[in-house]
Amino acid sequence: MKLTFQSVLQTIRLIIDQLLPAQCLLCRLASNNKLICEYCQKTLMIKRPCCQRCGLSLPAYQAFCGDCLQQSHLFTQLHAVADYHPPYPYLIKRFKYAKQLIYGELLSELLTQSVLLNISNRQLAEINYLLPIPLYKQKHRQRGFNQAQILAGALAKKLQIPLLLEAVERHKQTKAQEGLSLQKRKKNLKGAFSITRNQQNKLPGSYIVIIDDVVTTGATVNSLCSVLLQAGVKRIDVWCICRTALPTQKKQ
Repeated sequence: MKLTFQSVLQTIRLIIDQLLPAQCLLCRLASNNKLICEYCQKTLMIKRPCCQRCGLSLPAYQAFCGDCLQQSHLFTQLHAVADYHPPYPYLIKRFKYAKQLIYGELLSELLTQSVLLNISNRQLAEINYLLPIPLYKQKHRQRGFNQAQILAGALAKKLQIPLLLEAVERHKQTKAQEGLSLQKRKKNLKGAFSITRNQQNKLPGSYIVIIDDVVTTGATVNSLCSVLLQAGVKRIDVWCICRTALPTQKKQ
């Protein structure tokens, strides 16, 4: 019986070794059968000074950025793991465009850990649903997966918060947002989202967190927030991997 148990244990270890990389995905040093090593993990989890409303990076600690003092967002709070700086562009592109899902697993782990470190248990308990930004059906078929849904699925499992997958439909093929101004992004997204009738009853009075990989100007999430608020949602937050700098910040 002892030999049988040892044999099974050895088989399990071999399977784990095959599924998990022996080297850190970032520095390529030994990672003790984890996706990244302990050093890279600590480096990526360093807390950054940012706006408590929109998550924009700030040069020094202050509660809100100048943009949030001048205009309001339709969401209450945005939490991002990091700025859109290395190694995140590499990790996100390997996940989304090279379709290497192991990088999606890593990004999911980082987002989950960041949420647990920065969002209180009391606040987490109040959340009703996690809502990944939906992709247009044709784009979903071309890519084969929705990166936001993969991130949201990992969060939902760890935090025990239900996913909301069929309440919102993206029924407009928008042009690529990258490189567009805020006004052009808003025009591009006009009418992009709608609420599905069979899920409408879940929304009134609810607290929803939108999940995305990268937030730039906030045009996409604000467009989605608009239809959610019209459907009676009480509060909306946003959790993402990266929050990019506004055009004015990039020029500085």
